[in-house]
Amino acid sequence: MKVIRVILNILSWPVYVCIATGLLIAAPMVAGYRPVVVLSGSMEPTYHVGSIIYYKEAPFEQIAQGDPITFHAGDGGSLITHRVVEKSEMNREFVTKGDANESADPNPVSYSNVAGKTSKLTIPYAGYLISVGRKPAVLAVLAAILVLGMLGDNLAPEKEKG
Repeated sequence: MKVIRVILNILSWPVYVCIATGLLIAAPMVAGYRPVVVLSGSMEPTYHVGSIIYYKEAPFEQIAQGDPITFHAGDGGSLITHRVVEKSEMNREFVTKGDANESADPNPVSYSNVAGKTSKLTIPYAGYLISVGRKPAVLAVLAAILVLGMLGDNLAPEKEKG
């Protein structure tokens, strides 16, 4: 029965590491930054696929040519992060381009679709952990390991000595 307790203790450590990593990823949110997972290589080598990057709301005036921005594609669609290559003060729009792309994006981005200015902070490969950790089966296994670890003393009590 002691073996069960040892196995549960060993399995608990990766769970604690996952929890700590999640807290570290969420920490910049206190300062108003929002995390997003990089899903494509359009911004390589600045932002690598699988990384977590952060963006924060910014007034139109604080976004300049050369700044990376995160914006909603189409009608409230997915988030895209590309670099501003032109800024139109009159139309309050941006022409954007991925660093790895040959040409600029075909449609200008209206400021109303901009989620925020993207920071230089990136956590490489952490997006893969988040993607896996969102699956209900993975969450259930992690929770089961923690619960069994906490209940381990009751499930497999040691014999009293003396």
